[in-house]
Amino acid sequence: MKRLFTNATFVTMRDAQERAEALLVDDDGTIAYVGDLGEARSLAQGAPETDLHGACVLPGFIDPHSHFTGALQYLLYADLSQCTSFAQIEAVLKEFAASRPVGEDGVIMAIGYDQNNLEEGQHPTRELLDSVSTEVPILITHVSNHMGVANSRLLELAGLDAQTPDPEGGRYGRDDNGELTGYAEEPAAMNGLYAVTTPRMNFDFFSMADDMQDVYLEHGVTTCQDGATGPDMANVLCALAERGLLKMDIVGYPMAGSDPLATLEAHPDYDGSNYQGHFRLGGLKMFLDGSPQGLTAWMSEPYVEGPEGEHDWCAYGTMSDEDALAFAKAAVDTNHQLLCHTNGDAAADQLLRVYAQAQAQSANPDAKALRPVMIHCQTVRKDQLETMAELSMVPSIFASHVWYWGDAHVKNFGPVRGGRVSPCGDAVDCGLPFTLHTDTPVLRPNLLEGVWCAVRRVTKGGRQLDAEQAVSVFDALRAITYNGAYQYGEESSKGTLEAGKLADLAVLDANPLDVDPDEIRSIKVLATVKEGENVWERKAC
Repeated sequence: MKRLFTNATFVTMRDAQERAEALLVDDDGTIAYVGDLGEARSLAQGAPETDLHGACVLPGFIDPHSHFTGALQYLLYADLSQCTSFAQIEAVLKEFAASRPVGEDGVIMAIGYDQNNLEEGQHPTRELLDSVSTEVPILITHVSNHMGVANSRLLELAGLDAQTPDPEGGRYGRDDNGELTGYAEEPAAMNGLYAVTTPRMNFDFFSMADDMQDVYLEHGVTTCQDGATGPDMANVLCALAERGLLKMDIVGYPMAGSDPLATLEAHPDYDGSNYQGHFRLGGLKMFLDGSPQGLTAWMSEPYVEGPEGEHDWCAYGTMSDEDALAFAKAAVDTNHQLLCHTNGDAAADQLLRVYAQAQAQSANPDAKALRPVMIHCQTVRKDQLETMAELSMVPSIFASHVWYWGDAHVKNFGPVRGGRVSPCGDAVDCGLPFTLHTDTPVLRPNLLEGVWCAVRRVTKGGRQLDAEQAVSVFDALRAITYNGAYQYGEESSKGTLEAGKLADLAVLDANPLDVDPDEIRSIKVLATVKEGENVWERKAC
């Protein structure tokens, strides 16, 4: 149905100055016209008119990396993100357990603790969790999702004890006697815990689908990602699409370690550039290291101090060159985009090395047109960004790190390397179409806050990080609109407000290009529109 939007500032995002007075949606959910109000009304021919009461309208925001299925954590897990001590963690867990009694066949899950914000300055242990329950398994995961802590019951059910060796690409915490502390680092070590906890959660995705999508829609996001789609989750997402339960576009990426090519083969109708019921499978995902705030990002030069006080700690990679090359080449050979998690510059070196080899060795004539993506890019160097340009690789930068963990990065890497994290400025200098993400559920998908972080580069402690890595408001907004569409190969249908593109809109209470940059993170999303239809609206106070 045609629909005319009026009384708003329409920021087309084609350039920093272009504005329009009205936007007309065609019957098929695409933009029929954007521009002069009189012309729009003439073309509308009496179509229903929506007065936006002076709002600002941008293209719907495009999340270039997150974990959509992880949004269920906001609905079913205890939230430890505000805890500043072990005592507070214990109190939150006990209150959570009391509010929803769990039997011995259940599980207590929590997310969001950060040892950088705890008085103790270290990860909790199983003894702390045992004070909550020794009968029900408990798993709390770090804010990065790269590490977690299990209680004694969960370790027992997972078959883990002092004799269990550390897996390749992961590590278990041990006390002075060699006993497990409950700490597990990186997926290689955590997967055994998830094998116990996941079946006990009894997820009902069909009843939670609306709430999970609202996590994104309330932030103006109209396209998001499931950035590590296992076979079971691929089945769930396809089922949600088939039942017509998706209101926004979701792109899934099967991950290394789960036979991703088999997942693609199992869902051929969803494998490719066309959405079916708002879902598609966009390519393959691998990860090469861990988390900088967790001291597991793989660095070429040592941290200031390692997790055990080491002064030569560079952390470690999670895949050998041989395995990483084989995976990258499988993506290129099958004409799929590759996404790769790399936080440390040593991991970035590995990705650039193996992807260049994969391109060179592949017989795919389109090998250089697949737009591979380096995810996170926290400590990527300028010479590496220059190489990325040669490979047509897109840097997706987790700029929100500046505010949330910038102080920790300065502590861990020193003022120069730490001050340079999330180097959006260098990405612009290298001509790269960088994108901004929040890695939900690590953080809520507040991409406007990511814009603010990329522009201001101020930490929670009030420290100004390297100002040379700051970018303009327009460049940061392009990162969550047009550049996001480019990363997905969808720039012909999304990312700007112009005729022929989808009428995906973020309706805001202020124009980010006009306000003081410090006010950008306070801008509210009033409504989110997908293909001309309101899919989320802010409730009146």
